[in-house]
Amino acid sequence: MKFSKIVRYTKMIVHRHRRMLVFGSLAVVLALILTAKRENSVRFISSDMENAKPRVVWEYMSDFSNVMKLNPTITKFVITHESTDNKQWNYTVEYEEHLSQIPFVMNKIIGDFVVDKSHSQRAIKSTHRTCFAKIYCLNTKSEMIFVDLSNGTRIVEKIKYECPWMLTRFCMNEVLYQRKEIFRQLQTLFTQTKH
Repeated sequence: MKFSKIVRYTKMIVHRHRRMLVFGSLAVVLALILTAKRENSVRFISSDMENAKPRVVWEYMSDFSNVMKLNPTITKFVITHESTDNKQWNYTVEYEEHLSQIPFVMNKIIGDFVVDKSHSQRAIKSTHRTCFAKIYCLNTKSEMIFVDLSNGTRIVEKIKYECPWMLTRFCMNEVLYQRKEIFRQLQTLFTQTKH
């Protein structure tokens, strides 16, 4: 076979499969753009919860069954591991939640919590691995600090979360919705009852 025949044969094959190559390349580029992760940071400060002691609010938030009551997107959970010592309580929880903006989309999350009372301010630190269809996973880190005010408590939460680059606004809206609901319900709970 001569070199010119090889070139002609190659051109013919490429011409036949050009559409498939173009669409395949576009699909790969689109998949890369959609799955490219970006880390975002956000800080939330709750309203002051008058007459609520930080220890009481911290203990309430430490119990994941209470978090489920505060966060309407969580549908079920199971504690899979637990350990404690004098200064901190560690537990791992597997939970399911739906997206607030698309309620029929469910995801599974594994959260590792460290409930810490060793510092002057009580804190809850957590890492979460959110997986969609066991294929695509995103990581989140959170730290809640319970600030003692002279007449109550304030929560300061710092969150770092991963999100697909193209869905940054969607992810931010999801985080904002959950935090707004949690802090709103906490505020209602701790202003109705004297602690």
